[in-house]
Amino acid sequence: MYSIPYILTSLLCIPVGVIAESLSLPKNSIQSAKSIFSCKLNVHETVKYCNTNSSEDYGCICSNKDAIMEYVGCFAYTQKNPHEAIDFFVDFCQEYGNTTVDMDNIYTAYENYTAKGYYNVSNSSNNNNNNTNNQILNHTNVFESDLAKDKMAKYTYSLRLAIDQYLVNWDNTFYYGAGILGYWALVILIAAISNWTRALFPGLMTDLTGPLSNWWRKNISLPATFGEKKSQSFSIYRFLDFYIPSRFETIVITGFVIVCIITLSINTYFAQGDELIHSSYDARLRYVANRTGTNSTMMLPLVILFAGRNNILQFITGWNYTTFLTFHRHIARVMFAFVVIHAGCFTIELGSSYGPVMKVPFMIWGTVATVIAGLMLFQGMLYLRRKWYEVFLIGHIILAVFFIIGTWIHVVDFGYMWYIYAAVAFWGFDRFIRVVRLLCFGFQKATITLLPSETMRVVISKPKDWIASPGSYVFVSFYTPKYFWQSHPFTISTSTDSTITLYCKVKEGVTHALYKSLINAPNKSIKIRAGVEGPYGELSGAKTAESAVFVAGGNGIPGMYSEATNLASRRSIRSSRKIKLYWIVRDYRLVQWYYEELQMLQRTNIETVIYVTRPDEALEEVASNYTSANFDEKSCYSLGDSKTMISCNSKYTFNLKKDNYCNIKELIKDDLSHILFVEGRPNLQNLVEQELEEAGRSIAFVTCGHPAMVDELRCQVIKVINNPQQKRVDFYDQLQGWS
Repeated sequence: MYSIPYILTSLLCIPVGVIAESLSLPKNSIQSAKSIFSCKLNVHETVKYCNTNSSEDYGCICSNKDAIMEYVGCFAYTQKNPHEAIDFFVDFCQEYGNTTVDMDNIYTAYENYTAKGYYNVSNSSNNNNNNTNNQILNHTNVFESDLAKDKMAKYTYSLRLAIDQYLVNWDNTFYYGAGILGYWALVILIAAISNWTRALFPGLMTDLTGPLSNWWRKNISLPATFGEKKSQSFSIYRFLDFYIPSRFETIVITGFVIVCIITLSINTYFAQGDELIHSSYDARLRYVANRTGTNSTMMLPLVILFAGRNNILQFITGWNYTTFLTFHRHIARVMFAFVVIHAGCFTIELGSSYGPVMKVPFMIWGTVATVIAGLMLFQGMLYLRRKWYEVFLIGHIILAVFFIIGTWIHVVDFGYMWYIYAAVAFWGFDRFIRVVRLLCFGFQKATITLLPSETMRVVISKPKDWIASPGSYVFVSFYTPKYFWQSHPFTISTSTDSTITLYCKVKEGVTHALYKSLINAPNKSIKIRAGVEGPYGELSGAKTAESAVFVAGGNGIPGMYSEATNLASRRSIRSSRKIKLYWIVRDYRLVQWYYEELQMLQRTNIETVIYVTRPDEALEEVASNYTSANFDEKSCYSLGDSKTMISCNSKYTFNLKKDNYCNIKELIKDDLSHILFVEGRPNLQNLVEQELEEAGRSIAFVTCGHPAMVDELRCQVIKVINNPQQKRVDFYDQLQGWS
């Protein structure tokens, strides 16, 4: 086993010096750099005084006269052109040895060698080192015989070949890392071509109903990876919750993993006679360690970019934020696996030298970054994200900052800072754009009203030049002393020239705090300052289909309503486009909180059907919430106790104290006569087949709601992609998974 200096030299000096330094000096070729460092290693072996145990002691080779002369003679014999080597050596000593080399001594030594074939070693080389040097080199002619020269040359050439082999694998590491990034570039390019083909040639896509197109959508782009669950999460032992990506996402991720495995498996061969790495086992450890370390750093910009809200790739590819978050998580997991392999391989390779090496700052911070990465993966578990999302988010950001700091310190001397620059630039750009969006919207007044079924309506004033596309979403910050730092995503339901309207389901955190304030507020309404970041998201592709069917479940109605009404407003009189809106609700309370929007549908050509799965539930609450605001004031009035009896034109009268509340349902149906109410659960298979039968050449199903409903609808749509009528069938999932 070689000594600590050999291990440290091969680990530290070669990567830093040969790669980083040679690239920084334009006149130095990589070939001369190899000879430079092979001679440097030879000096460490020959001049025993410079055989140090310190991983950062470059001062000896730069200040010890014997070492300098040994280096000059070695390089002159092997390279025959030392001028650029001398310049390189001077710069290297200045950078790493903090030593200014005496150029006169170097050129004198070289002239002696070229004139006489040897050089003289001065007996008065550094005051403190005289005795040591004389004991080590007790003669003044190091190259006094051709045999000594030949022995030195063979050893130096073997070192040079070892370095050459090392650097070939080092170069391959960058090529393999470029291959990993190239894989994602290829995937994004294909997605971009597909996205912009649909955007620029919408008619072409609706005409694609052939076997290949149908096979792709039926088997690749639409289905879940296994079975029917895509939007729904899986659970193991209660706390281990996780999502399985779509089949397309799984194929992309699997391809990424395969590329990573290939990069670690090829060209790790061992060169016989290698003076740096002495066995095939050590070679594989070293090469895998180098590749995982370098390539994990090269993945970091992707991890940061894919997590950003203002990721320009969303616009280029047409993928939604949820898809990029899926890729973000899986790339991060592979990156962490690479980091662990990197640390494990070097730990095994260092062996007994592990202790001294771990005292070096870059190793300490590399270890810190590894531990932080592990904490981020644990902290990012779905169960914890769902339970304490805001805590997760803030903790994730703080940990990410320290991870980047640790990674920076670990790699800065190896020339990898450019990947850190890119990662920080992506993160900084995303944050900058988010702040700009907030400032452009301003800190506007928001009117928050508590509605039935623990839902809040938020109406926020907006600048006139702030425009949101239908179906888009925003991140809202409610400026209260306790929650001002949080931002929550909500889909825009309606937007006018002066306001936007959102609907929020009461959950934990800020929505629950607002709920408690609203309970005792006059008219259950309060005003508060709010900031809006956005808008994000785009319209689905349903606008290109002849028939558009929107299926909403529960609180998923705002986005579906917004898209449907937008399509209806753009429809010309002669247009044959059919627009249909299905809304599946639990009881009539949900109908109440969206009452104003439902009434507005009367002025459109949208066919609307509402399924009420539990029509007799909470009818007393529905009746008590019904006020004259829901009807024309002239036709509705109270009889007797306003809390017990309501009548409208004497047509419907009901007593709230009785068990039968059928009349309140009739009131709603009568007032919303343009909407078909169906009590019970919809049969989604029949619904899809019926809509397909009534559709023209193409039909698009768009959905947002409970994950189980979304998954079931997806399954039923996939079944009819291959239909006898050869109609184009598309499916658009607008459900965003924020956690």
